[in-house]
Amino acid sequence: MSLRAFWGRLIRGSRWSWVNDRYRDSLPADLDSSVMAIVSRDRLHAKQGRSTARVVFHGAEGAGDRRVSVYLKRHFRLPWAARLAATVDPSGRHSPGAAEWSHLERARALGVPVPEVVAVGERIGPWGGLQSYLAVAELPGRELNEILPELESSLEPETFEAMKRRIVREMARIAATLHRARTFHKDLYLCHFFLNLGKVAKDPLDVELTLIDLHRLREHRLMADRWRWKDLGQLLFSIEGVAGVSPRDVLRFWMHYRKAAGMRGPEWQARMIRLKAARYASHNKG
Repeated sequence: MSLRAFWGRLIRGSRWSWVNDRYRDSLPADLDSSVMAIVSRDRLHAKQGRSTARVVFHGAEGAGDRRVSVYLKRHFRLPWAARLAATVDPSGRHSPGAAEWSHLERARALGVPVPEVVAVGERIGPWGGLQSYLAVAELPGRELNEILPELESSLEPETFEAMKRRIVREMARIAATLHRARTFHKDLYLCHFFLNLGKVAKDPLDVELTLIDLHRLREHRLMADRWRWKDLGQLLFSIEGVAGVSPRDVLRFWMHYRKAAGMRGPEWQARMIRLKAARYASHNKG
C-alpha cells in the first residue's frame, strides 16, 4: 500500500465506478456524481442509512429509445470497521454495493442466473467516509411466492403441474450449483426466485428463473453442511402456506437437489434441514 495514496484517500477521498457498456447510453453522463442524490419513491425501502428503489433512466436526449429500469441500492452510512478497511485497502470490496457486485459475478461464473449489473461504485473518504451504490437491471417477472398462487388459479391443472416440475428442477439446479462450489446464499427464500412472466405467457413450460439478493453470499469450505442446512431450511420454511406448493414439490426438489449436489447421507441431511426450518418457523411466531 502506498502511504501517499493512503493519505490522499484519508484527506481528500477517492471514488471508483463501473458501468456496463450495454447500458451506458441509457444512463446520465454524470451518474457517478449524481447517483447518491437521486430521489425515487417507486418501491422505496429505506432504513438505517440504506435504501433500495426502482429508478427509470431515459438516456440522453436524441439517443432514441434507451429507457432502462433498474433497482438502485445505496448505502449512505456504514460501520467504522468497513470504513477503515476501505481506507486502508480500497480494492477490498468492503462496501455492500461493491461486495454484492462481486457476489453476482461469482454466481454468474458458476452458471447461476442472476440480475445483470448496470452500474456500481464506491466513495471512499475523506476522513473515513464510505458510501456505495449498485444498480441492477429490473427483471421481467415476479417472485415465486406471489406468482405461484395466481398461476394455479389461472392455468389448467395439468399445465400448472408440468410447469411446476420445471420450476422445481431449475430451483434444485441453482441451489446445488452454489452448494457444490461451497458457496451459500444465506437468504434462500422462495421470494428470491424470480420467474420470467414474459416467457411463461407465451409458453407455460418455458421456465426461466433468476436468483436475486446475493448481498450475503459467502464461500465456506469448512462446515459447509451447516450452511447447506441454513439455505435449504430457509427455503423449506418460506414455502409454508404458499398456495400452489405441495408436499410432492418438496420431495421432487429434494430428489433433484441431492442428485445434482452429489450428497452423502441424504436422510440425515434431510432431518437437519427440517429441524432448521422448524426453528425459523418457531422464531417467526415469536
